[in-house]
Amino acid sequence: MHNSANDGSVYEASVGVQYRFTPALATGASYMYMKGNSVVDNNHAHQVVAIVDSSLSKRTSVYVMGLYQRASSGGFAQINGMNSANGASSGQTQAITRVGLHTHF
Repeated sequence: MHNSANDGSVYEASVGVQYRFTPALATGASYMYMKGNSVVDNNHAHQVVAIVDSSLSKRTSVYVMGLYQRASSGGFAQINGMNSANGASSGQTQAITRVGLHTHF
């Protein structure tokens, strides 16, 4: 991700796995490493996610997801999509849990 206004960049690498227990029940996990350039003080962060998804029908499923992020010393964890004033945690760590419903068209 690159900000053309100030030349700030964050590079990321990620890996994930998924396992389907039955046709209706799946689980997955992923890991992401993010590293900023000197504009963002060379901060870095580690993020892990786990999800369980259960199909209710051919088009509908429910899921539970947990996400944890830890930023480097001096940095503030910031999970995309958080609805706080600026999105950043007040410290190095941030975690969320989400329960949701998917409908596929």
